[in-house]
Amino acid sequence: MRAYGHENDGVTKVPHEAEYLVAAARKLLEEEGATLGGVAEWMTESAGPTVSGRPWSPTTLRRRLRNPAIAGLRRNTEGELVEGPAEPLIPRELFEAIDRHFRQNERGQVPQHVYLLSGGTAQCDLCESPLVSRSTSKGARGYMCEAEGCGKIWISAPPLDEYVAERMLAKLSRPNTLQKLAAARDRIVSAAEGASRQLGELDLRRKELAEQLGAASLRMLDYQTAVKSLEGKRKAALAVQRRSKYLGELPELTQEGLTEWWHHTAGDEQRRALLQLVVERVRVEPATKRGSNKFDEQRFNIVYR
Repeated sequence: MRAYGHENDGVTKVPHEAEYLVAAARKLLEEEGATLGGVAEWMTESAGPTVSGRPWSPTTLRRRLRNPAIAGLRRNTEGELVEGPAEPLIPRELFEAIDRHFRQNERGQVPQHVYLLSGGTAQCDLCESPLVSRSTSKGARGYMCEAEGCGKIWISAPPLDEYVAERMLAKLSRPNTLQKLAAARDRIVSAAEGASRQLGELDLRRKELAEQLGAASLRMLDYQTAVKSLEGKRKAALAVQRRSKYLGELPELTQEGLTEWWHHTAGDEQRRALLQLVVERVRVEPATKRGSNKFDEQRFNIVYR
């Protein structure tokens, strides 16, 4: 049985269903006194029953709104949100907001730390491999080296992220840094226009392949290989679009404006997009004292773009 909002392939968006999911999420977040049960009743009355033909229940609605697939995402083995195969039904920032809403209303739930330096920004100083975000069995969150033959780096993520963010915001007091930031933002926003055109071309090519397969002029193996290649290009184009969206929402490029935005307005992914536009990498050295929990600023070197 398909999931509400997506076709049977689990990828293709059903537009009118997506609109109701967006409306349900906004009701929970924005309407005073809104409850999950009340919004579930509204969904049944306005959108109709679930795909199984049953009325919407609070559990069913919560499960769907908390599924990353509705924002075109999935969680990797590290628990981080990354691109998934499904077409997004709601904006990513709305998904993150509704997810926080549910987590804040769950007793005993530990807020998930957002790793600002994931994706290769944090780097092992010994072997130059990207550090991987990991959680220990006791719940400590950090970055570690998992490269074969190395694996000698572990550093707590929250204090490192906070320190690098502070240094990044201080760096924005320099006019040349703001000029570089503006230029980089404009390049990415411009690239997003090309990504939009590419997505249209990729969709057209996929339809052509499906027609060729249906006409028996293309073997299934060749079709699958071609579609896999198209999906890789599509994900890359969507990543450019998403990053452009985050950066396009930046306020006036002044230190004061960006600092205010960072602390009071920006979402998790917006912060990460800005930081990684200013910071090229953070090289982390081994701890000078084994087993020490003290945060040592001498252990790492921030390299700016």
